[in-house]
Amino acid sequence: MKIYFIPFACSLAARIAVEEAGIDAEFVRVPEDRQLPDGRAYAELSPMGYVPALETRGGLVLTEGPAVLSYIAELAPEDSLSFTGFSDAHYRMLAWLNFTSTELHKAVFAPLFNRATGPEERAAALARAAKPLGLLEAHLKDRELLQDRFSVADAYLLAVLNWCEHAGVPIADYPAVLAYRTRLRQRPSVARAMAEELPLLQAA
Repeated sequence: MKIYFIPFACSLAARIAVEEAGIDAEFVRVPEDRQLPDGRAYAELSPMGYVPALETRGGLVLTEGPAVLSYIAELAPEDSLSFTGFSDAHYRMLAWLNFTSTELHKAVFAPLFNRATGPEERAAALARAAKPLGLLEAHLKDRELLQDRFSVADAYLLAVLNWCEHAGVPIADYPAVLAYRTRLRQRPSVARAMAEELPLLQAA
C-alpha cells in the first residue's frame, strides 16, 4: 500500500502506526503543487487535498485520518495498534480518534495554520483549546497512554500535539499533556517516524 504524506502533518500518525506494527508501506510525499510523482493530481485521490491518503494495490483509496489509521490498525499484528472489536476499549479508541480530529485538529489547529485566519478567529481558536486540553490533562494525570496500551489514537494525538509551539498553543500549561507528549516522543516507533520526516521538514 501507499501512504501519501506531508512531513509532520497529521499523516505522521500513519507513519508511526506503520513503524509500530512493523508492516510494509510505501510513503509518497505530496508536493506543494499537489502534483504527484506519477503525474496524477493529488486531488484525484483526496478531493479535499488533505493527508494522509492510503491507496492499496487493489485500488481502495481511503482519506480522513481516523479511517486511514483504523485500516492500518486492522493490518497490524493482533493487539499491537488496536483493541478487540466489539470491546469497550475498541470503541473508546474510536472515540479518542474522533476527539483528536474534531476537538483539536479541526477546531483549534486548522484555523491557526490557515493564513487567511484573522486575529479574532485566531484568538477564538486558541480559546477553544482550553476545554479539550483540560479534559486531556485530567485524563492523563495518572496514565501513561490514552488507554492501557498504545494504539493508533495515541499516534494521532501525538502528531497533533507536536504542533503546539508552532501554533502558539500553550502546552506547558498542561503538565500531564506535556509529559505524555515527551514520553511518546521517546517511544522507538515515534522516534523513528519523526527522524524520518524531520530532515524533509527542515529542507522544505
